[in-house]
Amino acid sequence: MKPQLVLILMLSLLCMGTGAALAQGTPDQMPPALETICDMEQGAAYGHCNAYCEAMDCDLANDGDPNTNPNASATACSKVRNKYQQTTGHDLPCEVTCPCNNPAFPQFSGIVAGQVTVERCRTEPIFGSVDGVAVGTFAIPLAAALQFGEGQWICGDFPSPSIPITPAQGQFCAQLLEQAANRQGVTCAP
Repeated sequence: MKPQLVLILMLSLLCMGTGAALAQGTPDQMPPALETICDMEQGAAYGHCNAYCEAMDCDLANDGDPNTNPNASATACSKVRNKYQQTTGHDLPCEVTCPCNNPAFPQFSGIVAGQVTVERCRTEPIFGSVDGVAVGTFAIPLAAALQFGEGQWICGDFPSPSIPITPAQGQFCAQLLEQAANRQGVTCAP
């Protein structure tokens, strides 16, 4: 009975959050019905993710912008985050970041910002990797997020430096690079 009560509560919060978002707007200016960050989740994980990332916009508490605030208290956000992590064993997708998208990696962050020209985007296998994306000129890769074995990802500027990252960060970094290439009219291919 308790799981059913939790599901009913989550659905109620979701419905109230969606209605409020459509009536008043959400802090991130994106109605939950149009957000897609939780679309890969299923069952209770989808409900928790949708409540945290989309309806309550809890991820805005950590965005560094003092003008945006979540649609829920820190306690409510914490409870939903904990339930999601208990259900899935990993962090919420809206809280995953790419550690290479910062000034310490000028090629990587420059590509993501559209300040470095991309001529080529390659997907697996690259340099012995099993997954990932590398972008750069026709002759030289400039930045990449690559997986070398079970759960062992790296990201960075190439030929160096690179750092080890989690699988969730690796997938997010690879997605950032692919989207940046696409914005410049470059399609990623093997």
